Amino acid sequence: MSTYHTPVLLAEVLEYLAPRPGGRVVDATLGGGGHARAIAERLAPGGELVGLDQDPDALQAARTAMDDLAGRVGVRLVRANFGDLERALSAEGVGSVDGILLDLGVSSHQLDTAERGFAFRYKGPLDMRMDPAGGAETAAGLLNRLSEEAIARLLFEFGEEPRARRIASEIVRRRAEKPLATTEDLVDAVRGAMPLRTRPGEIHPATRTFQALRIAVNRELEVLEAVLPQAARLLAPGGRLVVIAYHSLEDRIAKQTLAALSGKRIGTDLPDLAPPPEPVLNVLTKKPVVPSAEEVRANPRARSARLRAAERR
Repeated sequence: MSTYHTPVLLAEVLEYLAPRPGGRVVDATLGGGGHARAIAERLAPGGELVGLDQDPDALQAARTAMDDLAGRVGVRLVRANFGDLERALSAEGVGSVDGILLDLGVSSHQLDTAERGFAFRYKGPLDMRMDPAGGAETAAGLLNRLSEEAIARLLFEFGEEPRARRIASEIVRRRAEKPLATTEDLVDAVRGAMPLRTRPGEIHPATRTFQALRIAVNRELEVLEAVLPQAARLLAPGGRLVVIAYHSLEDRIAKQTLAALSGKRIGTDLPDLAPPPEPVLNVLTKKPVVPSAEEVRANPRARSARLRAAERR
């Protein structure tokens, strides 16, 4: 188990991916390698684990976590965004694979590293880029550039924040005096738009705002919509795809896309997504698989996880 990030739903991932000796599995959201190491151990002897991540810190942590597997199983780690799955694997000479894992969202390491700017608990630069050397605009850049209306729409669509307009107004008011630069600046702006007190049990008032900005900075929903059809095309017959989502927006995309790729249409959130001429997947999870109470007690960050799985026809 990785100290970088505790792998969520690990037993369930292994059950649905069903990695076997000699197989080839892609962990397209490598993180610190917690899932990847457990998968790689089951691919030995003779198998191969290909890991993708855009965060260099994650790649280094995963490399360290799997160092001792050399000679038992092949391990290839590639710096790439999982939205470029087909292109990244093609560049590595990898064709069809037996399994693909997508563990979405942000890692514990990213949340707990103040200078990455993901968490409202720590003071740091308002960054939120999963690839800190990439060309994406930082969260501070977005908040200091976008119109009040655009900020409100971002917070409502990506954070499902009911007070989006009030928060956007407060952000614009404050940035006129001084550009927002730190996580503390943003938390103060959110608090300035909220009631002074929250009811017991309510989430931190900045939770939805930080989620929305992280999703926007990293284009997370757009990338997820792009990668799922790619994953289906890459799977060999009988190959498995496992997706772990952490909020309703991600889970809705996973649910509807897997349904469409199995020849069905569920909901209307993705109007451009049509079932393929021939169904390519069988959905294995009628309902999302959730963590046990025991796992949530041991790892509270697992509480919102939802796993869905499908198999290539």
